[in-house]
Amino acid sequence: MSTKKGWDQKLMMSLFKKAASYGAAITINATNFCSITGHSDYDPEWGDTVETDLDTVSGAEHSTTLDILTQGFKFSISQPRAKPNFVVGMMAGALGSITATQDGAYTAYRQKIVPVTVGTPLPDFNIVGKKGGLQYLHKGCMVNSVGLTGEEGKPTSCEAEIIGAGDRVADATGFVAEPSESWMLQKNGYIWLETSTAKSIDAAATQGLENISSGTPRDLKAVIKKVSYKHNNNLEGEFGYGAENAGVFQGMDYGRRTDELSLDLRHVDGTDLNYYLNKTILTLEFEVKGALIAAGGAMYYGYDIIIPRFMLKKAPLPKGGVGDILTLPYECEIQDDGTNPAVIFNGYCAQAAYFAA
Repeated sequence: MSTKKGWDQKLMMSLFKKAASYGAAITINATNFCSITGHSDYDPEWGDTVETDLDTVSGAEHSTTLDILTQGFKFSISQPRAKPNFVVGMMAGALGSITATQDGAYTAYRQKIVPVTVGTPLPDFNIVGKKGGLQYLHKGCMVNSVGLTGEEGKPTSCEAEIIGAGDRVADATGFVAEPSESWMLQKNGYIWLETSTAKSIDAAATQGLENISSGTPRDLKAVIKKVSYKHNNNLEGEFGYGAENAGVFQGMDYGRRTDELSLDLRHVDGTDLNYYLNKTILTLEFEVKGALIAAGGAMYYGYDIIIPRFMLKKAPLPKGGVGDILTLPYECEIQDDGTNPAVIFNGYCAQAAYFAA
């Protein structure tokens, strides 16, 4: 007797190639696809809409027919010990506008990623997932949301929600390799806060240095306990007409996009609380810088996130009891500064392009 084991799972995504048109197939090879490992349980939801004739008169006690009106596909995935390729791929899919800069002639690249302008389609891609011996290809996939969390003394954690067109095709293609990368650790992190008119966003980020001020921003390295960022596209699938017997999305559009930011800081004095009381406009940058990507080069595996403008929207008194080190958990309101994108993400890795045409 053979029993399928839960650990026998595999997952790969076409992070390096976007579909030529929504829902189109992408050739499965190492140029377009990569495997993903070290992630949470692959547990996709087939959110189909099924109807029967039970609510109408059929002359029978039970239903007599059934049809699948629409098909659905979505799943959440997280990498609790995140690696650069997964983080950059998820951020690229969620934000959509990607500009690559090579480190001289070295196999190292900075992927500058910002939200696409309103009305510009997000890239869609293919996913192949295997579980319990069953392997399916899913097309028309998009990143609905992505979140990054950095907590002191731990690796970066990345989680995403992916929604597909709803189609599924039995597949037997071999899985391609995953890039060989190390975890991104918060012990290699930096974080800066600018609170004055000295705010100045560098066009090209420099690793290990602040990129948000023409002066000297506040270094939060000693007081930060946790920082979390999340982007949500609020995707809506479009079933439309014209795909007879398919019942899958013919396209997908994003709603009003939202960005979330939260900070857990050690309580030192009233400085941070006064940011709320004085309605101070703030700029934040947090970065993780890991191992050198290519020998002789200047780029290191990692990521850098810049929030050009935000304000504190909740004023907590210090949290903790007798004997505790007090903390301040802040909720932030990310705002439009009229010039820069709401978020600027720089990912550093050995991959030349994400979602190439």
